[in-house]
Amino acid sequence: MSCIYQKSSLLTKCAILFFACLLSFGTVALAEHQVSSKTARSVQSELKQKGYYEGDIDGVIGPRTREGLRRYQKEQGLAGDGRLTHETAVSLGVSNKDAKPGEHFEDAGTEIKDHYGEGGKALGRSGKEMGKDIKEGEVTEGAKDLGKGAGKFGKEVGKGTGKAAKKVGKGVKDAVDGEDHEKKKP
Repeated sequence: MSCIYQKSSLLTKCAILFFACLLSFGTVALAEHQVSSKTARSVQSELKQKGYYEGDIDGVIGPRTREGLRRYQKEQGLAGDGRLTHETAVSLGVSNKDAKPGEHFEDAGTEIKDHYGEGGKALGRSGKEMGKDIKEGEVTEGAKDLGKGAGKFGKEVGKGTGKAAKKVGKGVKDAVDGEDHEKKKP
């Protein structure tokens, strides 16, 4: 029976690590797409004036804009990854250097804490149910209980990750746009 609890604990740790990785990758992708079209047009315009961009000023950070950003960043000694970072936006003159993400990042942490905590509790409860079932010789029922708990865990972690990613995206948008968007009250 100890082996089963060790496997359950290992599954929990792996699931948490997996979803944390998803959050970090999702945040990078989300942050770039959260830049307002007004800011994207300003970036494209500045890059075009400086000779780094030849496309249309369409307000979309697409492959041609990223290529222009990459070339600009390399020549300016910035991280040359083609992403519109706060540092690059300030260097181009389209963002205020003192702009900050505000409270959005703290709110994202709260979402993670609350939802991951609820997911962990659901998984823990299902582990206890599984243990009772196995003790009574009902291995299949124990596996079903664990599966239900893992599903609830995934659902809560997904909710928390989604909400946190949106809040992080808003914070990054604030920093890059140089604006302080008021966060919406629930």
